[in-house]
Amino acid sequence: MYREVYKFWGDLNMKENVKDFLFNLIISVFIGLFVGMAEVTVININGVVVSILIISCILGGVIGTISRFVFIYMFGIKQIDVKLSFLAVFAIIGIISCIPSFYNYLVYDEKIVTVTLASILISAEFLGMSFCYYSYKKYLKFNLKLINKKKQLRGNR
Repeated sequence: MYREVYKFWGDLNMKENVKDFLFNLIISVFIGLFVGMAEVTVININGVVVSILIISCILGGVIGTISRFVFIYMFGIKQIDVKLSFLAVFAIIGIISCIPSFYNYLVYDEKIVTVTLASILISAEFLGMSFCYYSYKKYLKFNLKLINKKKQLRGNR
């Protein structure tokens, strides 16, 4: 049923697509901000707080946008099972969330602190997957409305 939304996606007007994209981007940026604040709290606040928050906001936006497109592609277009689609989103969130730690390890030879990495992964996965599930349920309701409207239109003929 959820797949019907993506069949009609091309039929929706551009304003609605942009509005939906911006809403997803804003929520994802705030998720990234929250993850960054959790990271800063764990490693104690110091002089690099602003850069960590900026990087976290950017990563949150990137993660949210990529994971949404992957979910839409896998579930809506390729019609892969919803559980596998959620699993792919989970993996994307985890992999992209670890990139700054691995970058600092490789470039600046900084240790990867398990507590810091765990705080990032737990908060990013929890919030990212919660938002993904919320979006899934939101469009599931929207899809039911489309199906009911379609039935009404067929019944009037």
